[in-house]
Amino acid sequence: MLSIKNMNDMQRMMEYYRTSDMLNLLYFFPQLSPVRDLTIVENEDDYLNYQDFLNNFDQNRVDTLKGRTPILGIENSGKSNSFYNTLIKVKEKDPHGVLVLFNVTNEPSERYERYAGISVGVDLGKDVFIDAVSKGFDGREVSKSICTHERYFIPWYDLRKISIGNLKEYQTFQISNADYQMTRSERIQFLKSIGLNPSVFSSYIPENYQAIPNFIWLSVIRNLLKKLEKNEDILASYGFTNFAISGHTEGYQFAPWQMFDKKRYTLVKK
Repeated sequence: MLSIKNMNDMQRMMEYYRTSDMLNLLYFFPQLSPVRDLTIVENEDDYLNYQDFLNNFDQNRVDTLKGRTPILGIENSGKSNSFYNTLIKVKEKDPHGVLVLFNVTNEPSERYERYAGISVGVDLGKDVFIDAVSKGFDGREVSKSICTHERYFIPWYDLRKISIGNLKEYQTFQISNADYQMTRSERIQFLKSIGLNPSVFSSYIPENYQAIPNFIWLSVIRNLLKKLEKNEDILASYGFTNFAISGHTEGYQFAPWQMFDKKRYTLVKK
């Protein structure tokens, strides 16, 4: 088992795709990430030996070593009490696969309770692209290029003047209601496929398109966009010149989990 609380484990944790993405965000934008207590369960013995400790975690992801094919097709509600079953599925797909467990600073929400999923793509010193999906969706759709409801383009030197009052001037796309209906149907089918009850979650996904509310965009502006220019030099010094930060909202805040560089785009979006 590897833990963020053990400095000797950190280098090994950076050898995994999604875990390193989460660590990157914690390092460069600690105020933005809600992730805490990041831990990797490497095998079944790990799980069985530390089961009482691992039962204290709320959130899970699956991961594998960089250089191997990312593990796909294992989806769940996001917060799960069946960690062991997920680990078994991971090992069936890849013997080097692992289970990543963590807690978050907020009360964990259901996947259908979120106001938005948002991906912010950064070309350092040049521009920022934002792709977003609305209420009832989450970061899955934008990080995997499944669909987009709203898109924005902001030239780098406009970051200093961006505000909630002028954000819409930078919008380049908003989905039509007809196209939104198709994405809503696909979202409902996905949530059903991971065992969620449509009689519970359907009412959380509006029947007609509702734009992402201003309080979410205010969170993105204050907690990320305004920080980008200030962090430009340090990001460049670590080679982060093309990267994306993606995730979903928790409550009224954008609370992403990951930050990955351009080399990871194609792997994340598959």
